[in-house]
Parts: sequence; structure tokens; C-alpha cells
Amino acid sequence: MGYVDRFADMLRAKNQRFEIVAGQLFVRKARWISPLGPVGQTFALDRDQCRGLLRKLGGGWVQWTDGFGGPAETNDWYALVCRKFVPVDEVVSANARKNIRRGLRRCEVRQVEAREIAQNGYETYCAAVRAYGDRTPLPTPDEFAQRVLSDEPFGDVRHRWAAYREGKLIGFNQNLVYDDVEVDYTMGKYHPDYLEFYPAYALFQTMNEYYLVQRKMQYVNAGFRSISHDTEIQDFLVRLFHFEKIRVGLHVHFRRPLRGLLGLLRPFRPLLQAAWPPSKALFELDRLRDK
Repeated sequence: MGYVDRFADMLRAKNQRFEIVAGQLFVRKARWISPLGPVGQTFALDRDQCRGLLRKLGGGWVQWTDGFGGPAETNDWYALVCRKFVPVDEVVSANARKNIRRGLRRCEVRQVEAREIAQNGYETYCAAVRAYGDRTPLPTPDEFAQRVLSDEPFGDVRHRWAAYREGKLIGFNQNLVYDDVEVDYTMGKYHPDYLEFYPAYALFQTMNEYYLVQRKMQYVNAGFRSISHDTEIQDFLVRLFHFEKIRVGLHVHFRRPLRGLLGLLRPFRPLLQAAWPPSKALFELDRLRDK
């Protein structure tokens, strides 16, 4: 697990808090804590370790999974994984083959340094965020550039790819690399005014070939099941790029007041979700977690 030391170095350089528990790296993500590592790996925490993480990193809960091959057949929680690259000619859908070819023909795709995204990715980032209805404050151009450039010394574990149309950056992806095991497609942004050039098709086809064929990684991962927004991109990846929904056991340890409150409010879930939509994710995690 050489990636643990490398990601720990990166988080220290970015002044981001983390904890290493039993050789496994845990970070705070918004309101929760979760491991940073391959989705196929088994993570294990006991109650005292969870309490320690919440005390040191804050947040409302800790969540982790038990990797591939665990007793998760009846669990509704899954990771979106691709183990096999499919050449364009072997894509089953004729329409998909046409659109992938269009993207590869109309866009230039290449792996880039963080500086390229910092200098040319701001417009696409802002347009993509607003297109999905996100109304959180956008960073200024300088804030965006500084955030991206903080990754520059860690290009070996934090890859960036970009799609260009006639020299203009119209889409980009950020990926995390865990040794020779997994590549995590953590973020993709595509300019809504340029979707007719199929940048997402070109990016995923090119990245999958690079990681699964050239780098011979075991698999690529496009994240877990979404419980707070639409899964259009996940459906897109399953239909076109041979991604699979691999079930994994979900474990959640809620901070004590929150755990009790969710139990009391469970009968009123429909009313609360209507009144406060963010509660949907909490109730769904409570439903899905391994009891």
C-alpha cells in the first residue's frame, strides 16, 4: 500500500487533515469521514476507532465498505467499476459507437499537468457546475488556479486529462491513482456549450484504454452509488463503457446524537425529506448501512 505514504504527503502539503488507522488512510469529506484507497480493498473499523476519527476530524459520521467479494449480495450499495477496455468496434450499441467516434474525431484528448487546468479550465469548471444546478459560491479565478496548482507536485498519484476543441479546453477529468490497482475517476467537468463535440465520450474511451490496456491497472472506478443527486453519468458509463455495479457492504457509524435522532425520526422520513431535501441522504445511508 505505497499509495498511503504518497497521499499522506500530499494532504500534509495541502494542509488537509487526515488520520492513519491500522495502516489505512481516512479523510474528512464534507460532513463525513471515509477511507482514501481502492474500493476493492477491505476496510475495517471498530467503534472506538470510529469515535477517535470523529473526535479528531469532526463530521457527523464515518462510512466505509468491506471491498469486493464480501457478503454484499443483498446490499443496495455499489461501486461503479470497469475491468475491461472495449474498443469502439466492439461496442454493442451502434449509436454509442457513432458517438464515441464523433468524440474521438472532434476532440483532442491528452493527459496534462495541473498547470494546464489551472490556466485554461476555469470557464469549463464554472459552466459545468452551474449547468448541474449547483448554486454554491464559485471560486474566483485565482482561487481555482491555486487549488489546482496545489496538486502539481503530486502528478504521479493525481492525474488530469483534458479534451480540446480547436485549442479550447472543453472538458477535463481528475483521477486518483492507487499503486497498480485502481484509478479513481473522482471528478469530471464538461462545458455545456460544447457537448455536441462529445468530450465525455472521447475522454472516457481514451482514459479507459490508457489505464486498462497500457498501464494494465486492475480496474477503474467511477465512484459509489449516488444518494443525493441524479445518476445520469453512472447510467451513461454502464451503457457505453462496460462499467458494472459491483455490490459492496456499507458500514456507517453515526455520531451518537445523530444516530439516536435518525432512529426517532425514521417514521417521519417522507415529511422531513419534503421539508428538508438534504435529509434524504442521511435517511438513505441509515437504511443501507450494515446493521
